[in-house]
Amino acid sequence: MNQYQEDIAGMQPTQMTASPVLGTETRTTYQTTTQFEGLPLDQPVDVPVYETVLITADNVRQAIGALEEQEQKAIAYEIFLGVPGAYGGDYELIFEDDGSLNIPNFQRAVEGVISLAGDAVAYDNPYFLDILQRGDVGEMTPAELAKAFQDRVAEIEAGKRPQRVVNFMDPVGLQAALNDASASVLGRKMTGPEMKEFVDEIHKQEASGISSISVRARAEQFAREAAPVEAGAMDHANAAALIMQAAGIGGRR
Repeated sequence: MNQYQEDIAGMQPTQMTASPVLGTETRTTYQTTTQFEGLPLDQPVDVPVYETVLITADNVRQAIGALEEQEQKAIAYEIFLGVPGAYGGDYELIFEDDGSLNIPNFQRAVEGVISLAGDAVAYDNPYFLDILQRGDVGEMTPAELAKAFQDRVAEIEAGKRPQRVVNFMDPVGLQAALNDASASVLGRKMTGPEMKEFVDEIHKQEASGISSISVRARAEQFAREAAPVEAGAMDHANAAALIMQAAGIGGRR
């Protein structure tokens, strides 16, 4: 049992957070059959059986606790790079003086991302869950993540003169605003990658020093630029509806 697992096991029930559903995944098992549609087969065949299972916060905690330190460090890097504020912007909180992972701080960061993943479920956004599972977030190797982390540390050190504190907007709130804009402009929700790109874009603008950002206007502009053909079709549909309404066709009487 590693340090992460020991700390999780040592937590009292009152200290454990709830275990919300963070997403789903499809699991495949195989069953051996000797017939197909009632007809016998010459030899047994393994048939795949697909099952959709829920991923809970406790599933994530247990999976992370079972990882080797190198993979836990990779998750720590990814959290630091992908979730502004999870470590308070202080990369020194990730490690102990001997270079090992600071487990209490790592746990706090993981719990923060679990909370964001739970909030993002309503928007069909698996980004935060992907970070926790080391899934589709760029598919970087631990070595590549370590290099990206060191590059980011260098940027932070270079930017310390003068030091500026950036309070990033809540990613979940930005996703909700983008989905509202997308429903109006495109008639659909945005995809997970589209929402990540929008959140990253807003955070970069904040980091660059822009003090006043109209999230609604930026969200509508982003939705139009992301799918101009869909936006144009929606504009035509809305215009046609207004014309019909003005002519007394299909409107309220």
